[in-house]
Amino acid sequence: MTLARRTLFGATAGMLAAPALAQAPERIRFVLNFRPDGGTAGYLLALSRGYYREAGLEVTIDGSSGSGDAITRVASGNYQMGSGDIATLIEFQARNPTASPKVVMSLHDSSPQAIMSLGGTRILKPEDLAGRTIGQGPADGASRMFPAFCRINNIPMDRMRLQQVTPALRDQMLMTRQVDAVTGFDYTVFFNLKANGAKPEDIHTLRYADYGMDFPGNAMLASRSFIAEKPEALRRFLSASTRCWHDVMADPAKAAAELKRQFPLLEEAIEAERIIYLRDRLMITPRTQADGLGTLSEARLTETIALVKDGFGLPNTPPNTEIYDGRFLPSADERRLRG
Repeated sequence: MTLARRTLFGATAGMLAAPALAQAPERIRFVLNFRPDGGTAGYLLALSRGYYREAGLEVTIDGSSGSGDAITRVASGNYQMGSGDIATLIEFQARNPTASPKVVMSLHDSSPQAIMSLGGTRILKPEDLAGRTIGQGPADGASRMFPAFCRINNIPMDRMRLQQVTPALRDQMLMTRQVDAVTGFDYTVFFNLKANGAKPEDIHTLRYADYGMDFPGNAMLASRSFIAEKPEALRRFLSASTRCWHDVMADPAKAAAELKRQFPLLEEAIEAERIIYLRDRLMITPRTQADGLGTLSEARLTETIALVKDGFGLPNTPPNTEIYDGRFLPSADERRLRG
């Protein structure tokens, strides 16, 4: 993600000329769960608007090839924090218990993982995947969780042809009918297809949440060492990010316009629509309306871990405390939805 790194690092350097706090700012390297777009606006604009600087933080942000990649980077110690899919993190933790990052704040109350296809293929239910070619990225959450989706829905994996593709080519291969369907985040694939000329009524979505896998989606993650060593910096990061996500949801058009200025290849109207889709389908739900942004109850986390364990056939059940640490959440008032 050369463009993202160059642009965002430059923004950071400019803002450090007038730090909000007298002491040296805490440095945080943050990795996105994918590339810059409306789905990552809360982090990108918290940086460019100076929210992180005001919180005494020097933040740099990089893109990634997907949740699996982002989680691995945080686990390696090269990044203190990142954004990643909760289900993918659970699977990673079961296989890497001592290195796995932890969720410190949930963002998507409903998972965006989905199987996307175009009209004519007639993939309208999970059983329709038999005999089809499915394009998948190497590290995104939906691709990582696809075996679990098939296991839960009794679809033999050997009845499909899986074709690994790069994130840059995935949606184009669907548009050109080189694959019958792709796995990805619904708010990413849908608007990428629309931006490339697909009619919304021709885009078919099989959301994992509608077929036995209703769990939270993306969350803010932190490495174990950062949690232990820099708890106050972590709190400030979550507070600044929450502030900006509220702003983004309140004015998607303004957020999209700012993103366009930072990343000229983005299409402003599409990004505004993407933010609205994300807000209204994944972030504002009955749960978050009652308890605020970042809601993740013990009961729901337990259920999510059980679903992922069964879906992957994991040998053990990670305890809740090894997946989620909610001690650093912003106050209830900060997380309360505006309206």
